[in-house]
Amino acid sequence: MRIDIHTHIYFTDFAEHLLGRSALPNVVLKGGEYVTNCSLAFSVASPPGHRDVEAKLRAMDDLGIDLSVLSHGIPGPELLGGDEADDWAARINDFLAGVVEKYPNRFVAWGSIGFGSTARAVAEVDRCIDELGFKGFQIFSNTNQRVLDSPEFMPVYQRIARHGVPVNMHPTTPLNTVGMESSPLVPGMGFIYDTSLGTMRLIRSGLFDDEPGFQLIVPHVGGIIPYLGGRLGASIEGSPYTNQPAKHYLDRLYVDTVAHSLEALDYCYRTMGSDRMLLGTDHPFGDGRHIRLVEELECTTAERDAI
Repeated sequence: MRIDIHTHIYFTDFAEHLLGRSALPNVVLKGGEYVTNCSLAFSVASPPGHRDVEAKLRAMDDLGIDLSVLSHGIPGPELLGGDEADDWAARINDFLAGVVEKYPNRFVAWGSIGFGSTARAVAEVDRCIDELGFKGFQIFSNTNQRVLDSPEFMPVYQRIARHGVPVNMHPTTPLNTVGMESSPLVPGMGFIYDTSLGTMRLIRSGLFDDEPGFQLIVPHVGGIIPYLGGRLGASIEGSPYTNQPAKHYLDRLYVDTVAHSLEALDYCYRTMGSDRMLLGTDHPFGDGRHIRLVEELECTTAERDAI
């Protein structure tokens, strides 16, 4: 069975809400296509299958995907701030729940979190699990330009951990875009660095010690972490922020397989192990190449099936 844990759908009502908005994020129409301006440094067009569930189902069939774990993707509602962020997180989650209810054999969902207020975010976590039946949550690599280990976010992560479901991280406009004013550099480099920074800050925060059940999925074959794991580990080894050897924390991470070369995927496999790797397509932005790379990876059949 092929389960895709990195695949997106865009709530049209949310796009319409952003349409014509003067502040960022906002949406403009170009040639009948939604283009979302997430920040001054990054904009993203909405390709076919981004808003159309039927188109996504056809793509899943073409790619041999049996089950997709839907996430809303960029931009997240947290960029709106305050009550507006929490209101739209709830609306996005209701939309995702409706898709899952209509196609229960093809979709499950990651919940969205607005982070407008800690109390409302925690309450939405409970609702997503207890009422909507979601399987985990998506957070971004920073939350509206605040670092992930900001104290006001910790109760939210703790509540997720106590529900026993994972957190799936996705990149957003990086905290630092100096030198990346050209949009291609933001997804090409900035995304990867920002997710890695967010991951290491969560490790350094003590969250993994305080919540043994906290599960984190790092996108894009773990960002820079598999490749700089030794250096990163040395930087936190023996620090006052962690209680265990660095390897203890790095070994607890999961990664998806959204790589852009077989060499990168192979290195991730050799450093992280197949039991920490989860299939991802990045649909509708991925074209199936990520699946082909997993098929070409030199591993056992049992390991490939596990991925």
